[in-house]
Amino acid sequence: MNSHLRALSAVTLAFCLCIASVHADYATTFSTPPYTLDQSAIGVDGWDYRLPTLSGKPDTARVVAVRWNGYKPALMLKAANLKNSDFPQTTGAKVKITFDLAVNFPDGGPKGKQFRLGFAGAPFGEIFFDQGAEGGLGYQADGSGKGGVVALKKADVRINSFYTYSIVVDYAKMIYEVTIAGLKKDGAEFNYKTQWIPFESKKKTLSAIYLISGQITAYLGSLAIKSE
Repeated sequence: MNSHLRALSAVTLAFCLCIASVHADYATTFSTPPYTLDQSAIGVDGWDYRLPTLSGKPDTARVVAVRWNGYKPALMLKAANLKNSDFPQTTGAKVKITFDLAVNFPDGGPKGKQFRLGFAGAPFGEIFFDQGAEGGLGYQADGSGKGGVVALKKADVRINSFYTYSIVVDYAKMIYEVTIAGLKKDGAEFNYKTQWIPFESKKKTLSAIYLISGQITAYLGSLAIKSE
């Protein structure tokens, strides 16, 4: 390799590393070390029990090979109550959060938010799956298991199928947008998008992630938080 090519390669590598350091605040796919199949997520990559009373229950959150998704790894959550505050603070004027979520729920059971995914310090409320007859997949819940916007009704939710959420937060304009993509129960494509949603609070720093699952089994396939 001549000196010109070596210099170009060095510049290209430096540019790629710079882009990665600026934009990749936090990301996990549960498919690379130190995760291994059937290993508890507790104590790995910043995940811990949210409540002390749940300590000693490692099977509530573990990495599994998902048969119905080509045996790709995912974090399986059942009766889980976890938190993660071990990631860099977001610094950009815009922050994009993306994750893949699937649920497997019983036909019966009590009403209420049976799965909740929240970001402490976020201005947009919780993501949820509601087990109630009028529930489903949604967002903007208030943290108490109540409220929120149902984007896909429970009757149309396809179990054991990942839905990709994307939340873009614009701190300058104090608005955010939500997109959700996946399949409906009948196999039809589901694409949901809403924009220009005003902040529910003026909080500006994502300080933790928490996951709460009840009687349903939920799967988190990937999650990324990026400053833009």
